[in-house]
Amino acid sequence: MVLRPTKYNKRITIQKPTKTGNEIGGWINNYNTLEWSYTCWASVVVMNGYKKLQYGMNANEEVFEVEMRKRLVNIDVDCRIVYAGNNYQVVSTPVITDDKVNFQMSRTI
Repeated sequence: MVLRPTKYNKRITIQKPTKTGNEIGGWINNYNTLEWSYTCWASVVVMNGYKKLQYGMNANEEVFEVEMRKRLVNIDVDCRIVYAGNNYQVVSTPVITDDKVNFQMSRTI
C-alpha cells in the first residue's frame, strides 16, 4: 500500500510524561517534565456519530481518529497529544501496521 503524503496534513505533538511517586506509593503522570516529546504530521479525522455509538463513547467528548507514519516512538495511553492548541488523551491502544500507526484521542468538552 502506498502512503499519500498529502493525507498527513495536521501537525501533532506527542508527549510522554515522567512518572513521579506519590505519598501512598502510587505513580502520577507529570506533564511538567516530559520523558520525551515528538512532533510530526498526521491525518486527524473527527469520528462520526455511528462510530461513537459503536465504541460506546460519550457524546460530550471530542473524539478523533489519528493516523501517522510509523516512527520509533512508543505511543501508549499515558501519552498526551497536543493538536490545534488543545490537549488530548490517547483512548485506544495504537494499532501498528507495516508503515503506519492508528489510534484514537479525545478530550471532554
